Amino acid sequence: MLGRMVASTPNTPVRTWTEFQRRWAGAHNFLMAGECVPFTFALPPLDRVVAELRADADTRITPGTRSDRLELADMAASFRARTIEQALESSFALAHFQLARFDAPGKCLHGFTHAVLDPWRQALLAAGFTFERCYPIIFISGRGCATNYHMDFSHVLAWQIYGTKRFCGLREPDRWAPRAVRVNYKPEGFAQPSALTEADALCHDMRPGDVLWNALLTPHWVEAGAEVALSINLSHGGIRYRGELCPHERELVAYRAAHPELGPAGPKGFS
Repeated sequence: MLGRMVASTPNTPVRTWTEFQRRWAGAHNFLMAGECVPFTFALPPLDRVVAELRADADTRITPGTRSDRLELADMAASFRARTIEQALESSFALAHFQLARFDAPGKCLHGFTHAVLDPWRQALLAAGFTFERCYPIIFISGRGCATNYHMDFSHVLAWQIYGTKRFCGLREPDRWAPRAVRVNYKPEGFAQPSALTEADALCHDMRPGDVLWNALLTPHWVEAGAEVALSINLSHGGIRYRGELCPHERELVAYRAAHPELGPAGPKGFS
């Protein structure tokens, strides 16, 4: 299993929609800035956000321990039993996939749709994109915790808000996850190859305010730094530019159409 990388890979953020149009459908992640980040939002203090989220029955709370694969054991009961100060000192990974319920007066994401989702969706449409879904997911990781090696059935816009995270993909993602692996992907059986070395990784150190585009069905893992780290991801499905899906989603749609017994691909991300 790879440890924490020594240094991130130099990367010039994509700043214009023209450049985004050229790069969005590839297999490599990239940072974004400028006109490609048409939103801002001020979250309440981190402890309040965690307290509000963990009180909701649909919040997923897992150990956050580093491994060669996703660790999704349920530890919600023990996390909720701690004081908020104890909880934030513990090892955990918290996620919620239905954030609309928190965008209401008095809730921690009040105004999020108006301030973030609406401008982002409008900017995508103005740049020639369409999409079948685009919704937010929140991920909060304890100090030094990780979301281990996995892929997402979605393109993800990851926005770092509190703390830092190291977001690692691969220089040759198709080498480690070829078509046969991608179209049959099951998170529970997907492990980091033992032959993977640090030289194979393409990592970005994300600080508060940084935004990254993560390519659909490409292997990656995410590690929090020395502070509790919070990011909000915008998950996209069926995103098209000039009517065309990216190659990875196009092959997945074709494969699922030929194998209807498999059902639709799951929309939830795991980062």
